[in-house]
Amino acid sequence: MNALKESIRTLVSTLGYNIRNTASIGVCPFSDMKRFVPTNPNPLILDIGANVGQSVERFKKIFPSSTIHSFEPSPETFRKLSQNVSTQKNVVIWNCGIGASICRQEFLENTSSVRSSFLGWSTTSWGQVKTKTVVDITTIDHFLEAHHIGYVNILKSDTQGYDFEVFKGAERTMRENRIGLLYFEFIFSDMYKNLPSFDEVFRYLIDRNFSLVSIYNIHHQKRLAIEADLLFVNREYYAKVT
Repeated sequence: MNALKESIRTLVSTLGYNIRNTASIGVCPFSDMKRFVPTNPNPLILDIGANVGQSVERFKKIFPSSTIHSFEPSPETFRKLSQNVSTQKNVVIWNCGIGASICRQEFLENTSSVRSSFLGWSTTSWGQVKTKTVVDITTIDHFLEAHHIGYVNILKSDTQGYDFEVFKGAERTMRENRIGLLYFEFIFSDMYKNLPSFDEVFRYLIDRNFSLVSIYNIHHQKRLAIEADLLFVNREYYAKVT
């Protein structure tokens, strides 16, 4: 049977496809997140950098009873997000950014909305800046306090290089072990200006009681890694669920 499976896998591979066993940890981030919140009927999720609602759709498939707060700073993209999630239950959308402090800041909107960022373009960027919009930014610490939210099961952040600023604005929440899982994109290449180094972000999270679960979806350019998705788990949370 193993030989047959391997033959099928090899044949499919020659056609340009890849068979992945999502039962194995480290393959699918959403399946792995499910491992850490299997008994919670209503997990709370923060969706930072919601874009047009792609993550909301995926989270709702895995956690149909979840409560999701989605944040998108672009007014134009926010309108599309609002339309796309209008039929989803327990999804609250916010037209603002999340960062290290409460302020207003210029948001650079790319011709491809998934590449829009608070950071300026650098040597390996692509697309063009079509609009510069000054938007409101709040912090996770302030948002949770203002809305009386005690615990976050999953914090997802996809902000095109601004994720470290998102984490800095969750300092108190992290120190109090009130975030279970961190799922975010890390950019290795010189895509935006003033990007943090991998070791800086890794050490920051390790020092705040997080452990790395896995690295997913590594993308390459000219044979070098340019970006990937990472999943971290809070150690106190891990001890409870395991």
